[in-house]
Amino acid sequence: MCKDDYERFLQDSYKLIKGCSLYLAPDEDINSLELAHLMPEVNETLTAIYVGINDAVCNKALVCPFLVRHGHNNVFVFEPDAFAGGDDVPSGTLDAKSILNGFQPPNETWDAGWTYVMIENPDRTFESLWGEGGYIDMIPAKFEDFTMVTDSARSRVCTFIDSKAFDHSVNKNRGYLKKARDLGEKMADEFEIPKGMEGETDGLAPVILEQGEKLYVATTDFGPCAHCWSNIHPDNEGLAVVNENSAVPLDLVIAKPPPPAQYAKILVAAKGSADMTTDWFFREKQMVRSPLLKGLFKG
Repeated sequence: MCKDDYERFLQDSYKLIKGCSLYLAPDEDINSLELAHLMPEVNETLTAIYVGINDAVCNKALVCPFLVRHGHNNVFVFEPDAFAGGDDVPSGTLDAKSILNGFQPPNETWDAGWTYVMIENPDRTFESLWGEGGYIDMIPAKFEDFTMVTDSARSRVCTFIDSKAFDHSVNKNRGYLKKARDLGEKMADEFEIPKGMEGETDGLAPVILEQGEKLYVATTDFGPCAHCWSNIHPDNEGLAVVNENSAVPLDLVIAKPPPPAQYAKILVAAKGSADMTTDWFFREKQMVRSPLLKGLFKG
């Protein structure tokens, strides 16, 4: 893509987001948006984001033709004397810094030299990691709630998600999701998967939301919930705006043990989403997570 392509996408996304009353204060212009291209060789992975954030909750407007498959994985932190990182990590885990481009600790109080791991083997429990020698603390991953903002008569989005999400009580209480899943099964093949993104939707359940309907991206075991979407359909008049509300699950924050006293004195808890710490991607090392434009928030 050339500079003109990026500028055109940004301008179009700004108009779409500006047309939704939930976003963009009067003094916030086009430079308030974040622009990211997660896989530059795939044009459709270009993403415009308006981010609203406070100490507890993150709210986003997302415009993206194809949202790459990813999840949000809890991160466990250890002293490097106990586990040096790389191949030297607790059994059933992976070194987060070795598998994710652009991995960053949540803030400056978290030493970049510590060892940060994510669970790979689902048999490895949170409790067992909390009890490992050298354990410092855990960075809980967010749950997300998507809302379809755009009228689906103008632009449809097919979201593909781990079916475990439908075991969560929040989604169980949303009666319209049965119809949304039925529609997804009926129409999923009509949505384009860009060249180079083959396999992104494999094993995931398709869901098509109508305007105002919501989908909770969460699992009952607090593990990552893989998801992606395609907003590429022959009948679409243009791109859609999807709202995301996200926060870390309170039950998990309460359950985890406090850090050792020497670390409790210095650590500042992660705020908002901690995306650069907890994101997990299907294509992991191929992701370019540094934004082209940073927008309002630099963290």
